Amino acid sequence: MSEVKKMQQEDYQKMFDLAQYAFQFETSGAYQERFEYLAKHSINYGSFEGDNLASQVMMTLFHVNFFGQKHQMGGVGFVSSDPSFRGGGRIDQIMQELLNDCREQGILFSYLAPFSYPFYRRYGYELLFERMSFNIPSEKWLKTVAKATGNVRRVNWEEAKDVLQVIYAKSMVKEEGYLVREDWWAYYRFELNRSNYYAIYYDEQNEAQGYLVYQINNGVFTCVEWQFLSKNAQQALNRYIASHIDSVKEFKYEQSFKKVTPFFETATPLAHVSIRPEMMVRIVDVEAFLNVYPFDTLSKSFAITIEEDRYASWNEGTYEIVVSDERSVSIKKVQQTILPKLTISVQRFAQLFLGYRSIEELLFHEFMEADEEVISIIESIEPKKTPILEDYF
Repeated sequence: MSEVKKMQQEDYQKMFDLAQYAFQFETSGAYQERFEYLAKHSINYGSFEGDNLASQVMMTLFHVNFFGQKHQMGGVGFVSSDPSFRGGGRIDQIMQELLNDCREQGILFSYLAPFSYPFYRRYGYELLFERMSFNIPSEKWLKTVAKATGNVRRVNWEEAKDVLQVIYAKSMVKEEGYLVREDWWAYYRFELNRSNYYAIYYDEQNEAQGYLVYQINNGVFTCVEWQFLSKNAQQALNRYIASHIDSVKEFKYEQSFKKVTPFFETATPLAHVSIRPEMMVRIVDVEAFLNVYPFDTLSKSFAITIEEDRYASWNEGTYEIVVSDERSVSIKKVQQTILPKLTISVQRFAQLFLGYRSIEELLFHEFMEADEEVISIIESIEPKKTPILEDYF
């Protein structure tokens, strides 16, 4: 059986070559610089056949927000194999070691962007995030009628970087699931791209209240990210975008889908908006997760049974969530229970307790089993907000 090892800087060229072959991205020096910069901030797992790198997985360490708390997350990317060595279960071995490492290091979540949802579901991942896309001919872009106060300035990265971090943090403060961006990641995501422009909106007090990161290529204006803290900021940045109508043929814009569209905002709603599934999530350690879950509104005790979890077998079994007369909550793994019980896979458990789907929906589609009494209990504590993610890795 092949051995999995953690790769270091001397392996970066082999890593880049394998990833480039697998994903067929460009081989420019700038792209390789970005790849190696990310590798330096990641744990890189490789399976070798002699000196040949046969398979690899990159896990980048991040923090994400759930329930007003910051948690560690391992972002999985560049999963790739040399076709000469496929069929040996190498990715299985890597994913098993990766998940073991996550548990040992207290990394509670793992995110990834799948090439195949069924493939990654076998490792316990499940769809959690969706994305909304706008592709609009330039003449159809919705123009802001009223002129906003304040002004928009186009700036360089050095002027923009601190403003972007502050506004992003403020705009995300009431959301769930998002990445807590460290400075190195913001630099990788935006400036190492090399083709981004930056525009900042300042109000009448010269306070930054919004920003736009965008690109213009081959007549297409792409909004990479658009964040604002006020209606004035939104309108001013919209006017800034609209000022390019005569110089581009199309506008592209994507954002996290929160189960609502912007159709209600304007007299003439945009006609073409598409919604697509995007990134998946895995809860690495169910018991650790239950110990940080906000059971503030829980009034009755219940139990959860997690079905087979092949690559994280420590999650399998039954957990009692017991609320005392003083409303304190304790979590205990047990062999059997007499409490009203929910029986669920680790994948659907993540969708339910991270706010992607309700117990009502999951029961309707027969994705779980629940004693009658437990349904109202779960409804009283399930998240009310849809998780969002603006980052991709």
